Amino acid sequence: MAVYEIGNYIRDMRIERGYSQEELCFGICSVGNLSKIENGIRLPNRRTVEAIMQRLGCGDVFLQYSSKEEMKQVEICSQIVQKIANYEYEGLEELVNRFERTITKGDILNSQYCRFTRIILKQREDADWERGSRELEAVLRMTKPNGITMKGILKGLLTYNEMAILINIARDYRKLGKREEALEILYGLKQYMDTHMIDHEEKVQKYPMILFHLSNLLMDEKQYQEVVELCDQGISISKENNRFCLFSRLLINRGIALMELQEKEQARKSFLEGYCAFYALGDKRQCKRLQIYLKETWNYDIKNIL
Repeated sequence: MAVYEIGNYIRDMRIERGYSQEELCFGICSVGNLSKIENGIRLPNRRTVEAIMQRLGCGDVFLQYSSKEEMKQVEICSQIVQKIANYEYEGLEELVNRFERTITKGDILNSQYCRFTRIILKQREDADWERGSRELEAVLRMTKPNGITMKGILKGLLTYNEMAILINIARDYRKLGKREEALEILYGLKQYMDTHMIDHEEKVQKYPMILFHLSNLLMDEKQYQEVVELCDQGISISKENNRFCLFSRLLINRGIALMELQEKEQARKSFLEGYCAFYALGDKRQCKRLQIYLKETWNYDIKNIL
């Protein structure tokens, strides 16, 4: 595809979505650079186009003009994303090291993702939520430099990486007892996904994640009926799109909420489905944790009905 066609497509999609140049390129490139891209004067690198397309809610359609080096980045980054999505951390640090070696000076977008991934790895070893939230906020400022004012951030346009960072900031805020701030982020992200054009593959990956973390927060607030509704929505999306990363956890949260609502038969069915899903996915550690939790909390032995 020619440079003119790329720029023309970006301009047409931006106008169709009703976004200004300032809204679209904020934190990614200057308005002057975007104008040159739209007019076919400047050839953008692949990562810049990708970030712009994400904010427009369009899929990844320009890979054919990527350089060999950029395609190498794409391959490694895809492996990193897949591991994080599936909670598979073995070999992740080595992938991040390889990815970091491909990043050139001034490459803000790839540097942001690399720093984000390193924070996730660090938090697995040392769950310092206060430090983690500060580091995540700093990483978000790389493309959202006006500070962590969530209402302002969520009124703008977001890349998928910015969404992932915000979800993890909300998780850390919950751990720190900052529930109002965490709810503001997650409800804001849910509204963003409900009202903006989002690439389907990214939506089915991140939407259940938002619903899961929201269900955790509302469980803390004892808003059990809303927890059930959010989990039902997440379970439905997971099943319809064959995305099972959070499927088991959503079933378990649903079961806990139903148990608190005294709907015990439905709760036990949800627990059983969650247990079987964990087992089918080979997560025996979660199966064991669920057995212990149910026995200690409700004196319920799931093995009796297996």
